[in-house]
Amino acid sequence: MVEFLLDTITVPAYHQQEAWIWIPILIAVGTLVVVIVAASDETKTEKLIGKSIGVLGMTGAGKTQFLKNLQGKGQEYKNEGYQGTGIDEYQEFTCIIGNKEYKIKGGTDIGGVEDNIKTFYEKFLKSKDICIFLFDIQKYKDDSKYRMDTNARLDFINNHIEDASQCAIIGSHVDKAKIKKGQSIITIVQKFVKEKEYARLLNSNFFAYNLTNEEDMNKLVNKLFL
Repeated sequence: MVEFLLDTITVPAYHQQEAWIWIPILIAVGTLVVVIVAASDETKTEKLIGKSIGVLGMTGAGKTQFLKNLQGKGQEYKNEGYQGTGIDEYQEFTCIIGNKEYKIKGGTDIGGVEDNIKTFYEKFLKSKDICIFLFDIQKYKDDSKYRMDTNARLDFINNHIEDASQCAIIGSHVDKAKIKKGQSIITIVQKFVKEKEYARLLNSNFFAYNLTNEEDMNKLVNKLFL
């Protein structure tokens, strides 16, 4: 869906300077701004190597949806509707991506509430080969408080991992984000963290996808693991 935003311009009438002399007035035309729904987007990709995955993120960002997708239960979970996560253990499972089979070690699905950061994040990050962090990219763009909270978590992760290439950042709900035509939602987010130390986490393996869309999810896992 494309929305058009047109600035309203008040056009002055022509004024008569003399009885028979008319002075033309230059009319300014309003700037046409085209607003579109952001498309799936990504930075350069580096393959994630490891068997233990830590999935962290903001409340409602799609952490559990991502895990259920890997387990082949994504559609079932989607049909059940969003259910907030506290601390849920999941068992080892096999994930088939392309023609390859991956065994994912059992782990913990940690909810995105603030109390879980100090309690679980540090230990969690140390015990996993791969860190995947999710946030709602539409809220990040439009809500300064949400953006500040997300950045605090990115900063924490950055301070507790050595190799940024084994970390993937996923901006979910890209289908709800509105941007101007010609803009990149990835670039918009990167500008918000420019010159921050944790900006390195967004230089590669940074994706903007709709995790409830099967095509988007297939693209994402292929990029991450193949």
